[in-house]
Amino acid sequence: MNFHKTVLGLFVFTMAGLFLSGCVTVPNVDADRAATNRIKKIALLAVPPPREIPVANLGGASSAFGLVGGLVQAGVNSSQAKQFAEFLASKKIDLAQTFEAAVVTALKEDGFEMTVERNQKPKVAADGKSDDYSEVKVDADAILSIWSVTFGYVSPPNTTHYAPSGVVKVRLLDAKTKADLYYKTFVIGWKLPMKESVYLESDGKFRYKSIGEFTAHEDEAVEGLFETQQLVARKIKTDLGVR
Repeated sequence: MNFHKTVLGLFVFTMAGLFLSGCVTVPNVDADRAATNRIKKIALLAVPPPREIPVANLGGASSAFGLVGGLVQAGVNSSQAKQFAEFLASKKIDLAQTFEAAVVTALKEDGFEMTVERNQKPKVAADGKSDDYSEVKVDADAILSIWSVTFGYVSPPNTTHYAPSGVVKVRLLDAKTKADLYYKTFVIGWKLPMKESVYLESDGKFRYKSIGEFTAHEDEAVEGLFETQQLVARKIKTDLGVR
């Protein structure tokens, strides 16, 4: 995994996008229980790495000193994210693999047979924005697609505390018809105003009052990300129904 590429342009692209996301409505499809009760086997498409792994203070100098302060804070955020990415790389931590394992385990506990499909993924649809699963062929009843838009630590405006935060999209489709059986956008930690998203509260145990405290407890902070992945996996399991 190229962690340095992951943090490239962190503040400019991810944070600006997260603020703007309050202006859009995300898909929200509750589980079709009649359909999920008929599903025996689910093919999980290989979970990609988070698009961004932030360690970002969204207040800081930007809230006190305007544009100039914002540019300063952007540089600080990028440096913090790079340092954490290097720490993850040094520990050989792959957040995609741990998330994948958490979801597979949770859904197996729910009675589903799980496989992981590593050689196929959706293509970009004709509209240039959405995903097209028409060419994804699996030996299963349903296709499960999961991806993290952002997944790391954020100190929201008006607080100095860093907490696990992220935006995770989860989509379950009928393997034959490609109809949506379940589609959710989970917002964890920082309460982004995304319409139709589902908010999940991250564990307060993994909350750090300053970047210094965060840096001093990076090993524990990684456990916080693992626990947040488990939180999402448990929510998916609950939504799809105990069998």
